[in-house]
Amino acid sequence: AILVIEFVYAIVGIVWLTQYYSSCNDITAKSVTLGTYLACSRWLLLVCITVLCVFDPTGRTFVKLRATKRRQRNLRTYNLRHRLEEGQASSWTRRLKVFLCCTRTKDSQSDAYSEIAYLFAEFFRDLDIVPSDIIAGLVLLRQRQRAKRSAVLDEANNDILAFLSGMPVTRNTKYLDLKNVQEMQRYKEVCYYMLFALAAYGWPIYLMRKPTCGLCRLARSCSCCCLCPSRPRYAPSVTIEEDNCCGCNAIAIRRHFLDENMTSVDIVYTSCHDAVYETPFYVAVDHDKKKVVISIRGTLSPKDALTDLTGDAERLPVEGHHGTWLGHKGMVLSAEYIKKKLEQEMVLSQAFGRDLGRGTKHYGLIVVGHSLGAGTAAILSFLLRPQYPSLKCFAYSPPGGLLSEDAMEYSKEFVTAVVLGKDLVPRQVEKRLRFLIGLSQLEGFRRQLLDVLQRSNKPKWRIIVGATKCIPKSELPEETEENSVTSNRLWTHPSDLTIALSASTPLYPPGRIIHVVHNHPAEQC
Repeated sequence: AILVIEFVYAIVGIVWLTQYYSSCNDITAKSVTLGTYLACSRWLLLVCITVLCVFDPTGRTFVKLRATKRRQRNLRTYNLRHRLEEGQASSWTRRLKVFLCCTRTKDSQSDAYSEIAYLFAEFFRDLDIVPSDIIAGLVLLRQRQRAKRSAVLDEANNDILAFLSGMPVTRNTKYLDLKNVQEMQRYKEVCYYMLFALAAYGWPIYLMRKPTCGLCRLARSCSCCCLCPSRPRYAPSVTIEEDNCCGCNAIAIRRHFLDENMTSVDIVYTSCHDAVYETPFYVAVDHDKKKVVISIRGTLSPKDALTDLTGDAERLPVEGHHGTWLGHKGMVLSAEYIKKKLEQEMVLSQAFGRDLGRGTKHYGLIVVGHSLGAGTAAILSFLLRPQYPSLKCFAYSPPGGLLSEDAMEYSKEFVTAVVLGKDLVPRQVEKRLRFLIGLSQLEGFRRQLLDVLQRSNKPKWRIIVGATKCIPKSELPEETEENSVTSNRLWTHPSDLTIALSASTPLYPPGRIIHVVHNHPAEQC
């Protein structure tokens, strides 16, 4: 009733403002009415957005589905379930289009909306909780993990010595031996090529890393085409695609290397084109290391987020492996786009022929990237390796759900992945290291969250307020053995519609992993 009154008042306010505002001589009345109307309009807009995001138009279908399922009418159940899935996916598609309304819509972007909407519909299906429930569940899960680790360390017959950044450390844990010449060289390479991965982000990260003097350095080099059209902005040997009018991204990449005193790095090609499944990248020649480097940008825009979220398994288009190697769909499509761009523009031919007198023809090839760029770089390495068998890839913070198991094993020959702290939380499942990112792993997280909420009998306010301190073990909901075993089988087909996600192909992080952990004193709880 109150909402209806507010709508009526808003309509009356619009009519009054259009007819009498200019002719009214009472300034106070005009100001009060205008302010009240604007506040009311903002509140109504917020209510409409909330309803759009929260309201589930498929609720009636779901109630029918549960009632039919109890009566064991299989054909009717199948039809209702199909209608439910389509309705929920349609709702999420509309929500995504509202939140990303500023991005231009292409066919590929519409496809991404549909696939991500299906993922969200699967994840939030029959999830009868509110945001405060999720916060409380995360707090309880965190405390349960801490209590479980403490119990493991207190066991007498136990090989685990400590937990560093969530990873168990045993006597068999392999450490990076920096006294070894080869491992020291590998460590230096990892640090060195991280600079190339950071430079791909262009001017936003450059200004973030150099907040005081970065703007002045960019301003000295930038020249807007609309203000100084006669001033050259780039070297004639550099190809730039779709940079802004001032060329800030290309100039920031060049300034990034000059500030690091890496004057031997020549930029050959820079693509700032940003679209769904089409990630910005640049190609450089490093004369000091005698390498050609392809650096791919990570997530920086809503379009990149759509690429990230398109996480189904897609076949890697590598000859001789028909359907056996699978990868993250969004990043497979991004890698195919970059490979096609390199071939169409003959970028690598230009790079290897940059300075034949200095031997660029015999330089090696390096592919690097961070985040989204790391996953795309790893998959691009698969596509380029038949032509460049000696290439190396450095993937910084790659997504855990990237490659199928056989592709992951093969990538250890040429991919080095670097993970910092708890960026991707690993687990030991069936004596194999797996990261909690990916569709199949989301199923386990969802199940555990619902389980810990159902088993807790404490008020939410007490759980949330106590998030900054340790909760006594007696108040933590216990994890049963059955739930512990079930949560470890993340890839099994679910049997309960109201709890589990649809089964999906498990994907893993690429290459050999260097996990940089934080070493700090154990917390007392």
